Amino acid sequence: MAKAVTSGPIDVGALDVNFSRADVEFFGVDHSGVSFAARVFLNNPAATESTAQVVDEGYAGTFHVFGHGGCFGDVGHCDVHPRRLYDPRPAHPLTPARKKVIATDALQRAMARGGELTVTVVPIITGLTVKTGRPEDVLKFDSVRIVTYR
Repeated sequence: MAKAVTSGPIDVGALDVNFSRADVEFFGVDHSGVSFAARVFLNNPAATESTAQVVDEGYAGTFHVFGHGGCFGDVGHCDVHPRRLYDPRPAHPLTPARKKVIATDALQRAMARGGELTVTVVPIITGLTVKTGRPEDVLKFDSVRIVTYR
């Protein structure tokens, strides 16, 4: 079973409470390994694969990662190197991704309860290959933020 990741506390005091849409955005999502579905829960650090996908459990939505299955090339073949700002070439295929989950109902409910917010992501592995390594560590991302829209 893959390991869930819970964010540190997020201060939602600066967010407008009269929003029409809210997103949970993930930056720097690694997609070099296995394919997985990532279930996102708000204020439910105990969430697991068997947690119901309902707003009462803090369920916000799911994003999917179509993994590359690990590196089968020479050493360094899959290393992503920094690029110049205006380099016109396409990005390296393993450049970390950005994922978004529309979480309006879940965020409204979490904010109504008050306090700080945590984001828990539960990966559900959907495909394995020989080169994927330890499947319990599939979920890696740099940061998470909450965005609201009027």
